[in-house]
Order: sequence, then C-alpha cells, then structure tokens
Amino acid sequence: KEKYRVSDIKVKSLMAAGKADESINAALDFRRQLGLSAPQKKPASKFTIIREYIRVKRLLKNKTAEDIANLPELDDELYKMGERMNEHLATSVYLVEPTMLPLVIFQSVTTSLKHGLSPTSSPAFARLGMLLCGPFGKPHEGREMAKAAELILERPGMRSSTSNTIFVTQTFCHHWTSPLQDTIAQLLKGYQVGLEIGDTVKACFCLVGRMYYLFFTGRTLDSIQQE
Repeated sequence: KEKYRVSDIKVKSLMAAGKADESINAALDFRRQLGLSAPQKKPASKFTIIREYIRVKRLLKNKTAEDIANLPELDDELYKMGERMNEHLATSVYLVEPTMLPLVIFQSVTTSLKHGLSPTSSPAFARLGMLLCGPFGKPHEGREMAKAAELILERPGMRSSTSNTIFVTQTFCHHWTSPLQDTIAQLLKGYQVGLEIGDTVKACFCLVGRMYYLFFTGRTLDSIQQE
C-alpha cells in the first residue's frame, strides 16, 4: 500500500507538471509491478482495438445497465490499485497516444465484469459508452453503458467518481440520442459535486463542457461569459 501511495502521487504529480509521457510510463510500470497486464506504450492498430472490443463484447453477453450495476463489489486490493492507475492512464494516454485509450478502457471494463465493481468502474463504463457512441457508431448501445455508469454511482462508496462520470456521459454519450439541452443541468451538478469532494480537475471539465453546450444550444456569448 505504501508503494501504491508513492506511485499514485508520482503519476499525478507528473501529469500536473505537464509531463504526460512520463506519467504514463510510471502508471504502466506500477501495474506491471503488481503483476497486472498493461498495454504497450505505442500506437494501437485497428485490428488490436477491434480484437479487444470483441473480447469485451463476449464478456458483456447482452447484459443490461441494471445487470452491470448489480455486479458484486471488487474486494481485491491489488486490482483496486491497478484500476486506479488505469484511471490516471485514461486521461494521459488521450493526450499522448489516443489509440491506447480503447485498450485502457477495455481493460478496466474487463476487470469490473470479472472481478467486481469499484469507484473506477463507473467512469470505465462511461468511457465504453463514449467509444460506442462515437467511433463505433452504436449510440443506443453506448447510451446503455452510460446508464450503467450512472447506476453504479448510486451504490454506496462510489461518489468519488461522480464528476468524472458525469463529464463523460453528458459530454460524449447522451447528446447522440437526447436533446443537448438535457446535459446542461447535469454538467453543473458534476461541477458542484466535484468541488464538494475535492475533484477540482473533473469539476472544471464539467464546467468547460457546460459552456460549450450552452453556446451550441443558442445562448449568447455575452450571457455565457457572465456565467
């Protein structure tokens, strides 16, 4: 656990200092120290992404959002630490090597399906929804994964992922099948909860997403600037 705390601070500090490349190396290295699999730090081919998606699809076996949200709780500390590293990776690889992001997402979703749910499960399923809605062109399947993420949040002990999950579901998932106006209040909630729980980074992500969507729903720049 002490080693994890040191690695966690190191990964976050490197990211905060703008050293995303080094942050990725540190997170991947710690996962391997735990004996967990980690993707190679290199561009992922379309073949690799599709292959891993098919594996996840088989694990899902047409599970509904409710089925996923009712999975048992993850009680293996080793996997919990590994998934927290994946949570950091999801942000950093998007900046450095975006093709790695699907592999990180599939890995986290696989852990949740095989070993149980933890606070990192909610944003993991939200990001799966993001992939399905966008690159995979399956908005209704993606919306179901976003719903699963939101239902996971309702379980005890999951509040720490609220801002992160709201940012992903409302910014990347719901607008494919619902009016954009419906995202505005939720993104404000994500900002407010983020301030309450100390997740200021994702809180501000929600605020930025909300400002974009206020513009796209017809609000004037003057009124947005005032907010």
